[in-house]
Amino acid sequence: MFELEVARKHIISDPKMVLFTVLAVALAIGVIVVMMGINEGYKTDLVNSLVENNPHLTISPKENEDYITLYRTLSAMVWSYPQVDAVSPRLLGKAGAKHKDKVRGVNFIGADPLREDSLMKVQKDMVWGNYSDLVFKKRAAVIGTKLADELELRPGQQFTLALRNKSVSLKVVGLIRTGTGSDETLVYIPLDLAQELSDQPDVVSQVAVRLSDIYAAPAIASSLNSRFRYRAESWQEQNKDVLQVMDTQKVILYIFYGLIFVIAGFGVANTMIMTVTRRTKEIGILIAMGATRRSIVKIFLTESLILGPPAAFFGCVLAYATARLIEAYPVQLPSDVYMVSRLTVLLTPQTFALAVVFALAVNLLAGLYPAYKASRLDPVEAIASE
Repeated sequence: MFELEVARKHIISDPKMVLFTVLAVALAIGVIVVMMGINEGYKTDLVNSLVENNPHLTISPKENEDYITLYRTLSAMVWSYPQVDAVSPRLLGKAGAKHKDKVRGVNFIGADPLREDSLMKVQKDMVWGNYSDLVFKKRAAVIGTKLADELELRPGQQFTLALRNKSVSLKVVGLIRTGTGSDETLVYIPLDLAQELSDQPDVVSQVAVRLSDIYAAPAIASSLNSRFRYRAESWQEQNKDVLQVMDTQKVILYIFYGLIFVIAGFGVANTMIMTVTRRTKEIGILIAMGATRRSIVKIFLTESLILGPPAAFFGCVLAYATARLIEAYPVQLPSDVYMVSRLTVLLTPQTFALAVVFALAVNLLAGLYPAYKASRLDPVEAIASE
């Protein structure tokens, strides 16, 4: 093909132009791919944190009630949904934990250890001890690692848990690290002990549910709300503020990508315009020899598009190397602010496919004006130019 051969010769004869164009687009692609990877990694880690450290679905008491009394019947009804993997009735509360002269406010969770472990995978986060010990040891507790440090508590030691005018002495039979802020306040105790401490026999604060499909939570919550007067909430509804912030961040990133697209496009367009200026006489000769203006447009558009794949390749290599560098030297994040403990970059095949599309789109759009300008040259004036 005539236009392709001319475009190829133009590229071979001007390596500096090729290098500048490829690098401009490759850098833009590298930045965009890394930013997309960081955003995807943060989103994945955040969702994992939300669904791994919290129930996928919670059922709260009826309006104007503080507790659920028929929690066993309610739990049996929840099990009728095929997506349900675990159901755990829980009694939640706030209390004071005291050891020696150290006192801290804590959030206790009273639950059946076997059901709660199926719900929250408690044992997986244990750094010492066995959560199932709470089945046999009624005056025992599993506490967060940071809480243990603040109270100067060691495994096997006793501490006092006090609520209003009641207090119990508990033995530390396990330490848990979830990687979230709850490690500073979390105390797991048996359900019957929590009921005794709260002076609320045979009731729970909520029925918590774990699902095999986390995205089925809103539909199941809606179904439960239509069947009962209890308040069922999905993890998406409970964390809607966080998810809305993520949506806002996504819009900001798209604006950022658009600005990079424009900047890279101007770089390519500027290079192509310079190429047209340097080849004015050659273009005039081609037109005089019978080349149509459409052929001139095709030559410069082809030249611009040929540079797209290598730019995409080097941009993806740059992004991959940057991602591996971030993994090799992890960037720690304050979990109480970002809800994740470290910065991760998740690169997917779709991300790299978008990088290729981006490179081709930038080169195509940036080459339109220079190609049009070249096709409008007057052959007599172009040949007479120096």
